[in-house]
Amino acid sequence: MTNQTKRVLELLKYFNNGKKVCINSLKYNPLWESKSEKTIRRDLDVIKEVFPDSFELIRGDKGCYKAITKKAFNQFLDKRNLSLLIQTFNIAQRSNLFSSLDINLSDKRVIESKVKDSKKLYLFKNKPFESGKDDYNIMSKIESAIYHQKYINIEYLEREEIKSYKIKPYKIIFINEIFYLACEVDNIYRFSIYRVSKIENIEDINKNFYKDRDIEDFINFIQTPFAKYQENFREYLIEVIIEVDKSKAYYFQSKKFLNSQKIIEIKDNGNLILSYVVTQNIEIEELIKRWIPYLKVISPKTLKDKIESDLKIYLNNTI
Repeated sequence: MTNQTKRVLELLKYFNNGKKVCINSLKYNPLWESKSEKTIRRDLDVIKEVFPDSFELIRGDKGCYKAITKKAFNQFLDKRNLSLLIQTFNIAQRSNLFSSLDINLSDKRVIESKVKDSKKLYLFKNKPFESGKDDYNIMSKIESAIYHQKYINIEYLEREEIKSYKIKPYKIIFINEIFYLACEVDNIYRFSIYRVSKIENIEDINKNFYKDRDIEDFINFIQTPFAKYQENFREYLIEVIIEVDKSKAYYFQSKKFLNSQKIIEIKDNGNLILSYVVTQNIEIEELIKRWIPYLKVISPKTLKDKIESDLKIYLNNTI
């Protein structure tokens, strides 16, 4: 057995035991005594030639390497993380973003292969983009404007008419399988969200803006596309209290239908009392109607009356 073979086997033992390999530290190992850094790198290259994906450089730790093990990969990709990654890549593929990613061709092939395998397990019915145009180009311009805090003009398709708006773009948000652009506007509304798919064109404006903290806070609070902004919005939030029949309580215990959902009481009969905080009643109307007759509004009275009125209109118009 040659000296290099011994050194390579020692390196393999390091990697197999999950230890990091640092060039500076190896110089104190008898096997590399009086050996140059170049020699150590040659030993590492021997492993790379046979096992090209066996180890990688540790970022921020100069001259140190770690093993890429299947065990570590599986620990990271638990069921929850794997599901999220698959959803992300499927969204990217379906919205023309994936084909434009600037990544190594071999890496892209690996990802595409994983996504293809996932389709044996997952079936995605919804599409975040409704149009067939180059959404990636639009998204890139929006991202740049947000990052540099630059004003932009957008041409927006609204009721089959193209309208132009000068906006301050804050964030791209993803709600109900649709991408929206959340922004500040210089008009009476102060804040708007626009569907990215309906933005036909973007014109850069060489002018910076400062973000409004209240609007930033509001964007983080948004739960639905129907969220209504007004200055100092938290002062005007509405608490909605509903009661859910025990037969459907499980669904509300296992899932939050809005981020603000809280269970405030489990009644003796098994019914749930839930609290939601919204910016206006319309944000929660769809959820309530979807679960009728297993759900009823306790407060506010304005919302309760609105739901009852809508039901009467529906029943009177039923053929």
